[in-house]
Amino acid sequence: MRRATTPTHIFTLPSSVSVGSLEKAILTYSQDGKTVLQKVLSDLTIDSENNALFYVLTQDETNLFAPGKALAQLRVKNQNGKVFQSQMLWVTVKPALDSEVI
Repeated sequence: MRRATTPTHIFTLPSSVSVGSLEKAILTYSQDGKTVLQKVLSDLTIDSENNALFYVLTQDETNLFAPGKALAQLRVKNQNGKVFQSQMLWVTVKPALDSEVI
């Protein structure tokens, strides 16, 4: 992702975990071992047709990251109490010549 932009991050869940059965979700972004941004289920958009969750970061949110590498991970809990988590995903954070929010 590039700083000062509004990228969409999509997390497609396996067929064994229906987005319709989710009770909780936590999307965490970290950089240099520190949490930079965290979002919960109500912040995410549910795409039932593709069994996916997605989040559109704001310009302000992408500006929270320093250029370099960041990690993202999604954890979910379904109505049966089972908890699943994605692998930690590397996200390349690219600089912007102008990071002013427009």
